[in-house]
Amino acid sequence: MTNKILKTIGIQGWVRICIVAAMFVVGLVLYPYLPEMVPTHWGIEGEPNAWGPKIWGAWIIPLMSLAFLILFPLLPKLDPKRENYEHFKKSWGTIQTALVGILGYMYAVTMYVTFYPQYNSYVGKAVTFGIGVLFVILGNVMGKVRQNYFVGLKTPWTLNDPEVWQKSQRFSGWMFVLAGLAFIIESIVWIAIVPVFIMTISLTVVAPIVYSYLLSRKKK
Repeated sequence: MTNKILKTIGIQGWVRICIVAAMFVVGLVLYPYLPEMVPTHWGIEGEPNAWGPKIWGAWIIPLMSLAFLILFPLLPKLDPKRENYEHFKKSWGTIQTALVGILGYMYAVTMYVTFYPQYNSYVGKAVTFGIGVLFVILGNVMGKVRQNYFVGLKTPWTLNDPEVWQKSQRFSGWMFVLAGLAFIIESIVWIAIVPVFIMTISLTVVAPIVYSYLLSRKKK
């Protein structure tokens, strides 16, 4: 019975459970020591510009992570193309772990600077670095994702044609990897973060959509 449960959840499933559980443990341990008002948002220069009660700061990210943990297994059951999930099961697990992992990382960063505000200036760099790593991970598995309504580049052209879907996911994956590397480099050099962020996100979103449209037109 135990082996069956272990096999059903899988190694990555247990990693996600451990990350979420660790956040709740950290929240319980640190909660009595948190100030009554904790920073909830930081400006581009790293200075906090929004605060909230400590119950919000301590529990919002762990609760969000727990919600994802519950939601993830339900998505394939709700998807009209649910049978395709079996063909990218490992990649789907990696995507789930990456999303839970980035939330755990953000939680660690916010808790750290709450107790050590002298490091507030590093928040932007830390967040940009984390987003960069997330994009690289997602980009590396995106090409393996099969047609579905919840994960990947979903346009009318990709959802209507498996070939357009597959080629578009590969292209989108490369865009994500390049964007992730750009964010990682930017977190180190920290030059012109706003234009770099806007341009990188815009290209990562728009270019794959245009590419999928052109592929569809070419086939027709």
